[in-house]
Amino acid sequence: MGLIFLIIVIIVVIKLIKLLQRGNSQPSNYSEDYRQGYWDGVRDAQNGCAKIENDNGQVRLITENQNAASRLANTPLNISNNENLDNIIPTSISTSEERVDAVAVPVENNIERTSHIDDKEKERGRKTTINIALYTASLLLTAGILLLAQTINLSIQLRFGLVWLFIFIYYIIGQILYARLPILKSASTALIGTALAAVPIGGWTMNLLLGIDPAWCWLITSVIGAVLCVDATVRLNSRPLAYISLLSMFTMTTSLPAVVHAQLVWYYVVMLLFGCLMTVAAYFSSRFPRQFVEPLNVVSPFIVPMTMFIALSSSAYMGALDISVLLFASVAYYFTVALVEKSKKMRTYELTTARLLLMVMATSFAMYLSDDNQLVVSVILGLAALGNIIWSAISMYIQKQYDRHHEIVLWASFVVSLSTLFGVIGSGDSLRMMVAFTFIGVISAISLAILFLLRRVRFGVMVVISGILLVPIGITLFNIDIAIAPRVQYLIFLFMTPLPVICRLLILKRPNISKSQAALVYGAASTWLLMAMFTSAMIATYATEEALMCLSGAIAIGAGIMSVAVWREKVYEFVVGVHTSLMLSVFLLALGFAVSSENISILMAWINVSSLLIVEWLYRRHGNTAVKSRELLLHSIVGVAVLIVLSSIHPIVWLPLAVSLYYAFYRCRREVYLGGAYLTTIIFVLLSLHWLNIPFNDNLAIAAWVSLVGFGSLYWLLRMNRQSSIIGDMTLCAAIVPATVLPMINLLATYDLSFKVLGWLAAVAALYMAVLAKRDWRIMAIAAHPSLVLLLYLIAQRLAIPLEFMSVVALVIFAVFYGLAITTRIRKMSSLWYYSSFYSAIGWSVALLSIATSVSATVASVILAALVWIINGIALMFEGIPKKNILYFDSGVILILCGVLFTIKNLALPVHAITIPYLWSAAILSGAVMSWRWLGYIHKSTTAHLVLALSVLSLSTLVLAFAGDGVMEILFLIEHSLMVVVGLVLNKRLITTWGAVCVTLALIYLLSGYTYVLAILAGISIIVAVIIVVARAQRSKRQDIAKR
Repeated sequence: MGLIFLIIVIIVVIKLIKLLQRGNSQPSNYSEDYRQGYWDGVRDAQNGCAKIENDNGQVRLITENQNAASRLANTPLNISNNENLDNIIPTSISTSEERVDAVAVPVENNIERTSHIDDKEKERGRKTTINIALYTASLLLTAGILLLAQTINLSIQLRFGLVWLFIFIYYIIGQILYARLPILKSASTALIGTALAAVPIGGWTMNLLLGIDPAWCWLITSVIGAVLCVDATVRLNSRPLAYISLLSMFTMTTSLPAVVHAQLVWYYVVMLLFGCLMTVAAYFSSRFPRQFVEPLNVVSPFIVPMTMFIALSSSAYMGALDISVLLFASVAYYFTVALVEKSKKMRTYELTTARLLLMVMATSFAMYLSDDNQLVVSVILGLAALGNIIWSAISMYIQKQYDRHHEIVLWASFVVSLSTLFGVIGSGDSLRMMVAFTFIGVISAISLAILFLLRRVRFGVMVVISGILLVPIGITLFNIDIAIAPRVQYLIFLFMTPLPVICRLLILKRPNISKSQAALVYGAASTWLLMAMFTSAMIATYATEEALMCLSGAIAIGAGIMSVAVWREKVYEFVVGVHTSLMLSVFLLALGFAVSSENISILMAWINVSSLLIVEWLYRRHGNTAVKSRELLLHSIVGVAVLIVLSSIHPIVWLPLAVSLYYAFYRCRREVYLGGAYLTTIIFVLLSLHWLNIPFNDNLAIAAWVSLVGFGSLYWLLRMNRQSSIIGDMTLCAAIVPATVLPMINLLATYDLSFKVLGWLAAVAALYMAVLAKRDWRIMAIAAHPSLVLLLYLIAQRLAIPLEFMSVVALVIFAVFYGLAITTRIRKMSSLWYYSSFYSAIGWSVALLSIATSVSATVASVILAALVWIINGIALMFEGIPKKNILYFDSGVILILCGVLFTIKNLALPVHAITIPYLWSAAILSGAVMSWRWLGYIHKSTTAHLVLALSVLSLSTLVLAFAGDGVMEILFLIEHSLMVVVGLVLNKRLITTWGAVCVTLALIYLLSGYTYVLAILAGISIIVAVIIVVARAQRSKRQDIAKR
């Protein structure tokens, strides 16, 4: 069933494909009819027989000339009822006969091209079908014959013959079809490809069916495959087949050692020979078929390197002699190829590879001949490397434009020669050290000779490195004591360090040398100097003080070298290095003499500040060197001074830093130096007071006043002289910041209040000085006024005023700040100044009152606090009344009410529970009255005040009435009845409605028993009030009518 279903699916798919192809191939009837009709009309127009129909349905025959007919055939005619066709034709048609051709011919060509494309597509599909069918049929025929041969049990020889017969038949038929029938080119190519792909299968059957040795099968198959691939490449003109042909030749070559059962090394030898043959063939590729030209040039450079890589990867399975032979063959190959190479890049690559492999080959032969003797192998490799160095050096000296590979090999050989030293040294016996010393001496001499002969600065690196290695090897050779050896090395390196600089001064006498020469000279000196410093560190193992002195001397020599660079090379940045090195040398020298750390800091600080004399001397000179180096030296002095003060808190150490910073600002006029000088001065004052054993907190208070007085006086002096605003601002900050920060530290400590008050007084004075200096009300509101409040609080604590009497401080604060506010208003200053003081007066006074209120217990303190509350409230009310500001008025009323409530609460006065809500209602109602008066009854503020006042009044009485108090029930009814009456009298619906709702609530939920009498009386009174109001309204209306 599955097979049947699969067949049905295949049939359906094929049918669908055919239907789709049929649908795509069918032309459009509309398009064909349109084209036919179009060209019929064009022909009629050309022949003068075109017909045209007007709007009346009359048909006119156009018999004018061919140009007019062509014009009519290609352009539309717009004819109105009032126009005559005969008059329009001559004026509307004015094109030549070529226009008809220009329109007609491309369309005809388009039709022909379209049909031609359709024919080509059909032809291509037919070819594809034929080729696929032919190739499939050939495969089916081959498979059928092979199956038949297996079924009838043919002999092994006949089976083998059939396989190879079909291979050759496929190949020959493919070649014949390719040459004779171009329509079957695809099928013929497929047949040839099948034959070539089946050749390895034929070789496998040769071994499987006939039992021939696999090596011979490999060889025979490779030969047949190579012949067939070459023939197919030439006949088919295929470049990919050329690569397959070369691969077949390669397998044929590598099969030769397999036939004779040779060792592994011979496989690589044959592969190398094949690479050589390919390289030779690439040079004579013009004589080969053109299909092999590019493949030979592409493949030939990679065969030998690939072979060598594979050989070295499998070196564990070969002996030293085998590897040596392979390396010899490779060296010979690369030298031979390099001799005939035309490309400069390839010749560089080949010669470089050959000479590097020559060193490897020498090593391999040495390992074979010396039975892996380390000394012999290292010496032979070193000699080979030295030979390469000498060869490259001589070639580069002789050739003006030497090949690039010489320098590459020179550096590679130098690295190899240095690496051989480790093999030569080995265990370190006298013979090995003698050889190593001789070897490194020869390398040094050759390097020096290369430097002088070739005059290339980069070769000086060889001299530097070999010079570094020569010293320790020589020390070891002469068996110098282990304790003395570092000292000798130090002296040698210290002697070598100035040699490049001396050569620069004596040999390279010109003022300017190239960057590479300077890099060599000073790089060599720096390298040897670093080695001297390293050996001085080794001395520290035996004598620390001596090592420090040696290191100091080395750094001093380094300073001398940098001074030469500044003098001759004009590298003024080294001025910083000279100064820093000298200071470091002095530091190490002092350590060597075991000077105490504090004395070292003092010594270094004052020696450093004495360098300002040199800076001043440079500022008085006008040379180019002095101008460019003095500021750098000044920066270095300041930087070193900063580092020195980090090691000590002695004021004598900090004073030179302050002097350096003030001098730097004097000369450079940079604000950063002035800021650092101010900061250093403050620290110097603190450290000086500490050095005088003044207590820490006293120290802070005194330093705050010193900073305020000193820098404050300087600020006003600068302001009087109209100095720079930036300098003035920095001076003002130097006066204010310490005067405020240092007392803050005192506030957090448990300390005598007298010095706290004294220190904070400095902070208050500093902040108000800032207000006076900058004329900024924000500083006063945010910082100055709060600091004054804190000062008055500290004074109160100092005077032992109890906390419950803080209302006195609140009253003083209110008086001071409110007085300032009044003063600013009198002096007609900005309103911001007034309100900042006014709000500070109210705010800070209320804040202190809140503290005092919570702890007040005595009558005097309560009355005093209430008085201050009332004063604040009155001040706010007086502020709001002239401006008709309801917010100020409400705030003042609330403060007065707080004072009253505070008195009632703290004195425990016997008042009824309804009293406090009545007071709140009265306060809110007073605000409603003022809002009614200033803003009108319909304003939102008035409505809100009335609602809030009525809510407080009603809810308080209602709550007490719900609690079961009969008096409150009656009071609730009375007050809301009066509310209705007042609303009627004032003609205010809100009050009347509120009273009516609450009266209704009272009648429903609150009244019981004989209270109906009260309800009747309330009702009658309300009716009377209504009658009175109505009568008054009618009277006023009559009076108005009478007046009219």
